[in-house]
Amino acid sequence: MIPASDMRKSVRYIFQFILVATICCTDTIFVYGQSDSSAIQIKSADYLEIIQRKNVSINRLVHNVVLTQRNLTLYCDSAFLYKSENIARIYGHVHLSQSDSIDAYGDSAIYDGNTRMAHLFGNVRLTDNSMTLTSKDLSYDMSSRVATYVNGGKVTDGEAVLTSRTGYYYAFTNDAFFRNDVVLKHPKYQLEADTLQYNTGTETAFFHGPTRITNENSTVLCRKGYYQTNTGIAVFHDQVTLNNPPQKLLADSIYYNRETGIGKAFRHIVFTDTAQQVIQFSNVAEYDEKNNSIFSTDGSVAGYVMEDDTLFIGGDTIRTAQDSLGRKTMYVFRNVKIYKSDLQGLCDSLSYSDADSTLRMYGLPIMWSDSTQFTADTMHLVMLHQQLNQVQLFSNGFIINEDDSLIYNQIKGRNIYGYFSDNDLKKIKAIGNGESVYFGKDDANRYIGVNTLYCSEINIYLSDKKFHRIAFKNAPDSKFQPMQNINLKDYQLKNFNWRYEERPSSLDDLLKD
Repeated sequence: MIPASDMRKSVRYIFQFILVATICCTDTIFVYGQSDSSAIQIKSADYLEIIQRKNVSINRLVHNVVLTQRNLTLYCDSAFLYKSENIARIYGHVHLSQSDSIDAYGDSAIYDGNTRMAHLFGNVRLTDNSMTLTSKDLSYDMSSRVATYVNGGKVTDGEAVLTSRTGYYYAFTNDAFFRNDVVLKHPKYQLEADTLQYNTGTETAFFHGPTRITNENSTVLCRKGYYQTNTGIAVFHDQVTLNNPPQKLLADSIYYNRETGIGKAFRHIVFTDTAQQVIQFSNVAEYDEKNNSIFSTDGSVAGYVMEDDTLFIGGDTIRTAQDSLGRKTMYVFRNVKIYKSDLQGLCDSLSYSDADSTLRMYGLPIMWSDSTQFTADTMHLVMLHQQLNQVQLFSNGFIINEDDSLIYNQIKGRNIYGYFSDNDLKKIKAIGNGESVYFGKDDANRYIGVNTLYCSEINIYLSDKKFHRIAFKNAPDSKFQPMQNINLKDYQLKNFNWRYEERPSSLDDLLKD
């Protein structure tokens, strides 16, 4: 006789067998409904098996599986649905679709219906209307719509491809945050950063920490900023370096518009051009890429390397332009100052041209070379082989040479030319209405008297930076007075004005008002 307990077990097994057999033999998609909207529900599957383990009911679904929860639909080849825990483990051709806006794909996934958190594994791909994110594995919060990966990922948005080890994507705001080994590649540039925020809606990348941006011709280094991939507008901050050989630019901040070719730099600007041997400082600068011109202001200083020394020029505003032949001209306006170790000057404005290597000074220019002062209405400094070769004084030229305390050799003329050799003034020629005051010395280098001379052309030769010998053409009108018979102040030509104390004595003086 069969015990009653065995009889009950046999009946239960028979009912389970009939249930499974009925499900497996059906030719239609099985539909399983639940009333709780927070529960993961079975919409369809080709095969359903109910497994009972330790009072836990598990639904095993196979082929064409579709699960739903609120606005989420899950597709896969097979799944295990843990009803009591509201968790689904899904496998094969996994596809999670949320409100027809976010789609996630993978080889397998675990979905927690209580926290609404999905973890996808293997060939993971997440897409919205504008971008595609791929990774080995990915976590996606259906409630906050935030996707996270920590084992490397890639985001593709149009022509831009971004990779990093860690990433976060916020679907609500279209913001993505990336950290560690961030690389953004585009056909026109490449960006490497420590941390990057990218908005797929505005196509704007915000970078934080050490960042490098390179294109075919240049490299940018900075610590923060942003770049709009659709408009080509870039803003860089904090220790910015723009390297475009042979040119290099340092600044606190740089703005650049790729479409217009306009670039702007702000604060602590240092621009160098190794090909032209030029260095320039300023606090505000603008670069026009199409016209190849630079405009700088607010403490602007330009420097030209001349052998072992540098000629610095400062002013309120500096503008540099380039012609069709590649020759550059620099213009400096207002409060212009010049400093070199053996040459200093002041004027209202000046220009310098590569075409003839000539520095032109306007607006009552004045220049000093060692103990010699030059003034005129207009002054030209001619360079040759990176050395000062000639100074040209046009209209009311006046040269004063301090020979000793209160003793000044002087020469005036309509036009005056000074000739240099090895950066030392060697000869002075005055042409037209020439006037001269020259203090003579004997063989013991003692003053013996003063010569006053009027002539149409006067030539003075210097030695050891002092007047040494005088020569003249045509009939001169000259007069000599012994030293004991003269008052030094009587031997100062008209408009004599010794202004040596005004000369810039250092590079810092160029930045003073």
